[in-house]
Amino acid sequence: MLKLNRIAALALLVGAATSAYADEDAKREIVVTGRSLADTAADLKACLARGCPPDQDIKATLAHAENQFVDGGYKNARATLLASLGRNRKHKGQFPVEVSDLLRANGNVASHLGEADAYRTSVLDMRDTLKAGLKSDDYRILGAELEVGDSRLRLGYPDEARDKYQWIEKVALERKLPYVAALARLRDLSLLVSVAQKSKTKFDINEANEAIDSYVAAPTPGAEQYTIVAQVLKSRMDRETGNDETTEALIARYAALGGTSKPVLLYSKPIDTNEASAARAAAGGSDLNRINTTTVDKRWIDVGFWINADGKVDEPEVIRSEGSADWAKPVIKSIESRQYAPLKADADGATPGIYAVERYTLTAHWEDEVTGTHIRKRSAVSRIERLDLTE
Repeated sequence: MLKLNRIAALALLVGAATSAYADEDAKREIVVTGRSLADTAADLKACLARGCPPDQDIKATLAHAENQFVDGGYKNARATLLASLGRNRKHKGQFPVEVSDLLRANGNVASHLGEADAYRTSVLDMRDTLKAGLKSDDYRILGAELEVGDSRLRLGYPDEARDKYQWIEKVALERKLPYVAALARLRDLSLLVSVAQKSKTKFDINEANEAIDSYVAAPTPGAEQYTIVAQVLKSRMDRETGNDETTEALIARYAALGGTSKPVLLYSKPIDTNEASAARAAAGGSDLNRINTTTVDKRWIDVGFWINADGKVDEPEVIRSEGSADWAKPVIKSIESRQYAPLKADADGATPGIYAVERYTLTAHWEDEVTGTHIRKRSAVSRIERLDLTE
């Protein structure tokens, strides 16, 4: 993750360091606090001026880069991260976790800028930094391998992602790390569900359902509590075929347990992106087919919405944006379709709901020699990157 300071992010969204507002019924209130962009810039500058240790440098760097990113300064955020990597990469032996955090953040910002190769190499460097600096049996190394698998999926190589997840599960079981093994298997199952949701073919739907049923029947020994995640995936598959019963059963189950203190997403329709550009790129032929005709520079939105006590979404809206937001409608529609688990009541017995904020960036990967020249061009296929800014 980018390791965003969620409170600072929300403060920037409403344009004040400390503020509060309530809805018309005065029942739901948002209180946000945070440090300003000027404050985090000053902190980083002061840290460097006194020659602070690498771990303090990295902490100040991440705080400032997070603020820059949330404020829409993607290139500035990446410049801040790259400068810190230039100063601190040589300290990766002493501070492997901290340097890996820098690399992870750099990769995530790069992905929102469409810098696919920088994202790919940052994830690999993050993994390699942990491998070199930690004991070989440290669970965080396999956690980094999971992120490598995630990166292959995000870059459009689902088969490679599945191979990675299955390898991680095998190694984790050998090392007696059941939770890591379960996470790897569940990522594999989630990938199958995503493929089935998109293709809607009988083969993919059957493959996903059979894999989920197999896991529910024989969950990872020592991590049986993760079975609930597989059941959530099963409910998503059932809803694709018009069966809401498993989702309703999950809602009733969470309600009987008193609800959840944090949002647990049970179902969401995928963002319905326009496939025309992908089809045009795949057709080949004219160079024009391989050039993106959509403006994707500085195109992002922040969507705010309430998650009500019953887990349903209310009042999703674009609360901040840069560039035209004419592409936002499918994002809003997807958020409106979400069903979360019921929420737990507070100490006073009230359940006011949770206000969530998510950043969506319209981008496209940079590619070399798209038109037979060495001039970089955007891929013809636009994509939407997402980052949760919720506290």
